[in-house]
Amino acid sequence: MAHPDDAEILIGGTLFHLKALGWELGILTMTSGDCGSATHTREEISRIRYAEAKAAAETLGAWYECAGLMDVEIFANAENQRRVVERMRQFNPDVVITHSPVDYMVDHEETSRLARAACFALSMPLYQTRQIAPAKPTVATPALYYADPVEGIDLAGERLWPQFYVDITETIEPKKEMLSCHASQRDWLRAHHGVDEYLNQMARWAAGYGEECGCNFAEGFRQHLGHGYPHSPVLQQALSSQLKSRKQPTE
Repeated sequence: MAHPDDAEILIGGTLFHLKALGWELGILTMTSGDCGSATHTREEISRIRYAEAKAAAETLGAWYECAGLMDVEIFANAENQRRVVERMRQFNPDVVITHSPVDYMVDHEETSRLARAACFALSMPLYQTRQIAPAKPTVATPALYYADPVEGIDLAGERLWPQFYVDITETIEPKKEMLSCHASQRDWLRAHHGVDEYLNQMARWAAGYGEECGCNFAEGFRQHLGHGYPHSPVLQQALSSQLKSRKQPTE
């Protein structure tokens, strides 16, 4: 994902389901959130938000790493691609979930491009990341999935419908707990809005997606099914008991 808290907001409930199934989980962010404050310096807020992201990952028992890019400067170029591939090779994923290719901000869209290209390059023996003591290429290309965009809409404000939903009614509370680890963002919004808007907005979005598929809270996903990527429904099969489809409108 692009920033600390993106995974928590977009797919946190699903991650807790996967944790319960015994999956090994990892979260990679492009940045440490260096522009996420109106009061701290970039260096200060980067340290704070990195620590918050680590704490949030620990609620899942998850690996966490940052690619070291800067907010508003995430671009799919060769240097950044090498950084992302190197860190993904260190974790060696079977499944990757990233941002929607179309989202409300370029940081998310460029992260999606980086993740898509990295998945393709992970197992290429001749693709070199030019890092010190580089990790070995992976054995295979991981299955690639896209989370819902923020608010679930495209650039024209239209609903970008997921292929499937995951019912997170049972994991909404740990999702909230995980998101609350990002205190710098939560406290900033609480001071400005006078309410816990950080957690409330996340819950409203999840409730809206749940209404679309007939449950209390949900998260939406699409699988990348282009040539060269696995087509096996790994995530859908693993989460079959929580899988939901879009309700068809009644006349």
